[in-house]
Amino acid sequence: MKATMAGLALGIFFLGTTAHAEPIHIESEALTLTNAAAHADDRVTVLSSSGSVLQLSLTEMLARNNNAGAGWSVYDDQGIFRQVSAEYNTGYQLTLREGYRITSIEWSLTFAGQLQQATSPLDPPGQALNRTLEAMQVSSEGIAVGADTRFIDDLNGTQQLELSFATPAWFPTLDVELQSFVWMGAVGIAPSGIQPGVLSFASMNMTDAVLTIHTEMVPVPEPATYVMLLGGLGLVGAMARRQRS
Repeated sequence: MKATMAGLALGIFFLGTTAHAEPIHIESEALTLTNAAAHADDRVTVLSSSGSVLQLSLTEMLARNNNAGAGWSVYDDQGIFRQVSAEYNTGYQLTLREGYRITSIEWSLTFAGQLQQATSPLDPPGQALNRTLEAMQVSSEGIAVGADTRFIDDLNGTQQLELSFATPAWFPTLDVELQSFVWMGAVGIAPSGIQPGVLSFASMNMTDAVLTIHTEMVPVPEPATYVMLLGGLGLVGAMARRQRS
C-alpha cells in the first residue's frame, strides 16, 4: 500500500504545480536575472543582494524535489523490488550590467537520506538503495562555456554537494541550466509461515538549494573604443608592411 502511495505521489509530481502569473525578474547592482522560457513558473527567494554577490534560495526546485513537503521514499516487506524517482530541471538567464562581470557561479545543495535494509536470521537480507545526481550547465548565446556534475550514492544521513563554475572571460549574458535527479529502491523479505514480512526502506530528499552568483566591477570598453583599437591595429599593420616593402 505504501509503495502504491509513493507511485501516486510520483505521478502528481510530473503533473506540475500551480502556474504563476508572471515569470521572475530580479534586479541587482551587477545583473538582471530572469527565468528561462521553459521554466517560467519557477520561484526563487533572494537571500542576499549586493554589488558582488547575488544569493538565491531555489524555492520551487526545493518544493518539487521534496514532493511539495511529502518527501520521496519507498518501502517493501513482500520481497518485491520497488522503486521511485523524481527529476526536475530549472534555468535562469543572467544579463550583466555595464562595468560588471561574473567571476563564478555556485550551486549548493544538501540532501538527507535514509536506508533500512531488512535482515532476518532465516533469509538472505533485503536491499535499500538511493542516489542523487546533480548537473549544472552554463552557456552564452547558445555556446557551452562550462559544466559541473556531482552525485551521491547510498546516503544514510546528510551530505552537501557544491557545483561551481568559474568564468574565464567576460560574457554579456549567461544561461544557467540546473538538473536534479533522485532515485531510491527497496526490496524487503517476504512473509513466510514462520515470520511476517520484514521491511526495507529508502528515502532521499533535498533540504536546501542555493544559487550564488559572484561578480566584480571591470572596465568594459565602449563600442567606439573597439573601433579605435581595431583602427590602430590596422594602421600599425599597414606601417609594418610599408617598412618591409
